Amino acid sequence: MMLPKQQTGFSLIAAIFLVAVIGLLLLVLSRTIVVQDRGSFLSVMTNRAYFAARAGLEWGAASSLAGACGSQTLNIEGMTVNVQCTPTIGVTEGGVTYNIYNLSSTASSGSKSTATLVSRTLVGQVTDAPAP
Repeated sequence: MMLPKQQTGFSLIAAIFLVAVIGLLLLVLSRTIVVQDRGSFLSVMTNRAYFAARAGLEWGAASSLAGACGSQTLNIEGMTVNVQCTPTIGVTEGGVTYNIYNLSSTASSGSKSTATLVSRTLVGQVTDAPAP
C-alpha cells in the first residue's frame, strides 16, 4: 500500500495571491481618491472663476456708465479677469439719445500643462438710458 504524497507550498501560493489582490485593490482605491480630490478642486475653482467673472462684469458695467469703457485686466482673488467693453453708436429713441455698452468678462486661473486651467466667460449689456 502506497501512502499519499504530502503536498507542501500550497499555502504559500495562496498567501502570495491574497497579498497581490489586496495590493491591487489598494492601488485602485488610492487612484480613485486622487481623481475625486482633483474633481473637487476643479469644482471649487470653477465656482471661483464664475464669481470672479461676474464681479468683472459688474465692474465693467459701473466703469462704462461712468464714461470709462474699454479693456481692463483685474486680479480678483488669484483669478485673472479680462474685462472688455465695446460701446455702440448712440441710439435715439423717443427723442432721447443713449448708449448701449456690450460687456465681456473672462476669469481664468491655472495652466493647461498641470491640468488645473479653469476659465469662465460672462457677457452682458448695460445702457445709460433714463429709466422709463
